[in-house]
Amino acid sequence: MVFDDPFGGVDPCSAVEVMVAALQTVFSYRPSEQADQSSSFRVAAPLMTPDFAARWDTAGSVLAPITSMQWQQWSTRGVVLTATARLGEDDHPPDTDTTFARVAAVALRPADGTPSLSLAVYARAIRPSAGAGWRISALEVRA
Repeated sequence: MVFDDPFGGVDPCSAVEVMVAALQTVFSYRPSEQADQSSSFRVAAPLMTPDFAARWDTAGSVLAPITSMQWQQWSTRGVVLTATARLGEDDHPPDTDTTFARVAAVALRPADGTPSLSLAVYARAIRPSAGAGWRISALEVRA
């Protein structure tokens, strides 16, 4: 099994690679080209379970605490935000052959040099059996 582009370089059998790619895609924004945050969420859909992707498609914009006014300001100025994700190694449920969960530190870096936004995101990945590809089944920004 292989992901299509833009995820062709992501190993579907690596929960870490799938999770980092999903987080960095979901939280990277181009407000001047995207109506809202859900556009990035839809791009990451191939890395998600079908149920999760369908359930969150319309609610993707509530993931990151970004106001519509801030989004509009970035859009007007053509600011691109690039996300980086680092998975925490402590305080997570035990990994199994079919479940993987982490709290990730996600930094959204605006290209205009304004301060980064930091998020703590709980992420969960599942797969139907050992050896199958991982998919994201839950994302939740923690306050």
